[in-house]
Amino acid sequence: MLSAEKIDTHHKALILNLDPSTFGSFAEIGAGQEVARWFLIVGGASGTVAKTVSAYDKEVSDDLYGSGSRYVSRQRLEAMLESEWAQLLTQLERARGSQTRFFSFVDTVSARNYAGTNDPHGWIGIRFQLQPGGPPNDILLHINMRDPSNVLQQEAIGILGVNLIYAAFYQLVTKESFFAGLAQDVRKERIEIDSVDFRGPAFAGWDRPTLLAYLVHAGLAEAVFFSSTGTTVPPTEVLYKKAVVLAPGYFGHVDPAHRQIHAQMLAAAVQELRKELGEISSAPIGIFSLSAAPVRPEASAPEIPTCCSVSMRFWRKAATCFYSANASSTL
Repeated sequence: MLSAEKIDTHHKALILNLDPSTFGSFAEIGAGQEVARWFLIVGGASGTVAKTVSAYDKEVSDDLYGSGSRYVSRQRLEAMLESEWAQLLTQLERARGSQTRFFSFVDTVSARNYAGTNDPHGWIGIRFQLQPGGPPNDILLHINMRDPSNVLQQEAIGILGVNLIYAAFYQLVTKESFFAGLAQDVRKERIEIDSVDFRGPAFAGWDRPTLLAYLVHAGLAEAVFFSSTGTTVPPTEVLYKKAVVLAPGYFGHVDPAHRQIHAQMLAAAVQELRKELGEISSAPIGIFSLSAAPVRPEASAPEIPTCCSVSMRFWRKAATCFYSANASSTL
């Protein structure tokens, strides 16, 4: 199971089904129930699947997971995780907790609608134990779906979900092995992963900014967002219906004097844009942009630790930042 040889989606699901230590629930909203479907069709599903549920109706969803949040949002995903995990442990921990690594897989997705007028995206998450009775660990992803049809988007979600569960249990040795397993057979042209967050002892020593930067370096995302508060937010949520001043640069100097100059220049540009736009519902925002591309054609791309060091020393004290795949990336 830890072999370097690639294992396809069918065999990943089958390996999990035949592993007597893994057992969990699936809650999927939007894009069908394609993740659970893989485990149900490969054989041996009773060895892994405790429950599958798909609460498409809004009233049913609110009754299960609470109201007050958008249906495709991180808040809804976290509510689903909490509810499904609590129910799983309440029902099964006494009977099989001593020999079982429990997991709850959840997703809330807006796949391409019939008219093709929406922006297909979603949130995917898993809570899991690495040892029976061990503490829970969480992985949360935001994705953008690029396939031209609903059917293809459902297929991609199914593959990504199986990859996530398999990687959580068998490929957490390094961030490289985890992301390689996560993205296997799902190209960026099909699904972009533009935000990742994690919690729990399984990720001790993993650095969040480094993982965000790695999404771009590994070709899984066009751009990621570094917040001045340290929170993980998808770029699409930051930019939604916003007028933006984007300030690209290399930012090789991160001392207080240069930081202040950059911040003042950006603030002046935002103020000028505000004057040009007049009274609008949402005030313009200013964002710095650091490219993963080489500064000069003959130069090599910046190393991830260097990029993250710059971003954390500069933007946590100054402003927010996009880290993009190339200098001309349209955000």
